[in-house]
Amino acid sequence: MSKYIAKQSIGHFRPGQEVEGLEAKQLQALLASGAIEEYQESEDIKEDGSAARLAELKKVNAELTASNATLTKDNHKAMSDKAKADQEVADLKAKVAELEKVKLAAKPKADDKSADATK
Repeated sequence: MSKYIAKQSIGHFRPGQEVEGLEAKQLQALLASGAIEEYQESEDIKEDGSAARLAELKKVNAELTASNATLTKDNHKAMSDKAKADQEVADLKAKVAELEKVKLAAKPKADDKSADATK
């Protein structure tokens, strides 16, 4: 027995739902009016190239997923490298500050010697 699918709302049947429990006369009348259609296997429906398009989209999706994973990995590595570089910059700034303190501490001693020499 053939299966029929509603193309539009018919009583309690909604579009896309299988129509069951109707007499042959009712089914023929609904078929003639275009309210229902005979169910076709999905392979028959996909003859318009949608199966090939679906396969192509699945392939592209897989490629994009792989690219996204690679970019995410690269982003994490870049963030880690940036954190290391920021820490190195902070360490170097601390060393520069220390050296400037040493330089300032050594400078007055040199000025004191030159002041003593002029007296």
